[in-house]
Amino acid sequence: MNNSLSEHQLFLLRVFKAFDAFCSENEIHYFAWCGTLIGAIRHEGFIPWDDDIDVAMKREDYDRFINLRNQVGKGYRIACYQDGESPYPFAKFYSTEGTVWEYPQFSYIIGPWVDVFPLDKCKDGNKDIKALELFHGAMWKYRKAVASSPWSEICQDLFRGNLKAIAIKLVKKIRYSPFKERYIKQTKMAENRLRSLTGNEYGDYSFPIVNEVFLSDWLRGALRVPFEDTTILVPEDYDKILSKKFGDYMKLPPVEKRKGHNFYFINLKQRLSKEEILSQYGSTLAEEPPLSIHTIIDELKHRSKGWKSVR
Repeated sequence: MNNSLSEHQLFLLRVFKAFDAFCSENEIHYFAWCGTLIGAIRHEGFIPWDDDIDVAMKREDYDRFINLRNQVGKGYRIACYQDGESPYPFAKFYSTEGTVWEYPQFSYIIGPWVDVFPLDKCKDGNKDIKALELFHGAMWKYRKAVASSPWSEICQDLFRGNLKAIAIKLVKKIRYSPFKERYIKQTKMAENRLRSLTGNEYGDYSFPIVNEVFLSDWLRGALRVPFEDTTILVPEDYDKILSKKFGDYMKLPPVEKRKGHNFYFINLKQRLSKEEILSQYGSTLAEEPPLSIHTIIDELKHRSKGWKSVR
């Protein structure tokens, strides 16, 4: 194992081992994905500057993974939008220890995690655009609902004269928050459409990219490769997947692009609530960036399609 792993990477490795064991026990198949797949092949572990773990599952395995979320062992949980708290369009397997607050606009705080992305059918080199729009349109409204701020926070903005923040937070509080359950139902219906898709390719519909798809044959089998002091499952045709997604993936990127995530707040030693974080560290946290007039106008619009596909 690489002796220069960061504290966060060591924590993530422990979470991954629990995730891998859970999947093995329940015969759930996954693949290392995105940067984790590059790390497994190029570094036999983490990309040195990486600070997350990504895996993907075909829809049938992903559904079983979600359905077993109440059977995870002590110390770990599975987060998904179906529970009405997670703002993400994909699942996370996370530790109940430690504190990671990724985005200040969401009061969603969990421990270090493994990102789990679902893969659905595609054909003709593209994701189904209608299904993609329906899913992200529903998710767009759901995310507004779970980003709702408490009245106490809105009153603080009023006291500070932060009218832009008040405008956006009131829209979320009044227009979206009361209808959260409706948006969850709409997102589930959109996912049912994803389950009905056919084709000989796979793509991740949780990302709003139309043409990033991979042949089913490339995901037919899996093999275990070294990953730090353990092993991880990768697609047998990982070279074809990585080459299509990243080009020359064995070549290191320029130094200025070797960056991890910019988490809003992270503390691997303690499990803290939002209130505890703001009480102890509020003075050192960066303020949310000011809202532009374009953002406010966009938020005020009630659109049946809250997301437009990116080609």
